[in-house]
Amino acid sequence: MHQVVDAHVHPPLDAEEKGSSPRAVAERLLEWMDANGVLKAVILPIAPYTSNEYVYKMVEVAPERLVGFASVVPNPADRAVRELERAVSDLGLRGLKLHPPLQGFCLRSTHVWRVLRRAGELGIPVVIHALWVDESTLYFKSPYKPWENTIEDYAMLPYIAPETRIVYAHMGGLLRFKELVGVATHRNVYLDTSYSILTIARELGLERLAHYIRLLGAEKFLFGSDTVPGLTPEELGVRAQLEVIGKLPLSEEEKESILRRNAENLLCAPAR
Repeated sequence: MHQVVDAHVHPPLDAEEKGSSPRAVAERLLEWMDANGVLKAVILPIAPYTSNEYVYKMVEVAPERLVGFASVVPNPADRAVRELERAVSDLGLRGLKLHPPLQGFCLRSTHVWRVLRRAGELGIPVVIHALWVDESTLYFKSPYKPWENTIEDYAMLPYIAPETRIVYAHMGGLLRFKELVGVATHRNVYLDTSYSILTIARELGLERLAHYIRLLGAEKFLFGSDTVPGLTPEELGVRAQLEVIGKLPLSEEEKESILRRNAENLLCAPAR
């Protein structure tokens, strides 16, 4: 049985607004971790819905098991950078989470570039939502969504911020998985498996998925579940995702890297 570090969990998006205490949310998260064999979890907030202070207070409940990331809305950059610096230096948060669709920004913005570069200078990794989904069943689709970013936008960031460790969450989903694997050949780009590993494994098959992991290198993948404790359906949850990884035709060492070691090296280390 491998020890597991879940590199991608969220507090409920409305927890702070509803007045739920950070301790209560953290204790629920810890109960979920114990029930699912998760040793450590990386808490990824999304600004402005969850404040960095809220995450800090959650981590205080069990700092040996909970790793807190910061989040900032990157525009305007001056304000975002000040808040990021405060979150790292004063609150001890160990990374940055950005979510273009929920935060409504484009990766081509120079404000985003400044925030990414500052994260690299601070020695913290940045987890960026990178999931394309099939919207063909939607009745109405806007002809213009400036927060929707192309694969080329994601491919550009390693050049924009070459000293920043970038983790693309969800591996691009089924629609962009192969392309994002190509982007992750950059030395400073990694992929987290959250949620999408279920659909990718189902469509490509375990052998084919393992082929891509070996092609890029198991050291480039981090296990994440995208869990919101109490809200994520069981069929999409951590156990189902761990089962897929357990069945992959990879060595035990490669699985250990994906399930624990890579996250501990990249996400759980203190900032410089």
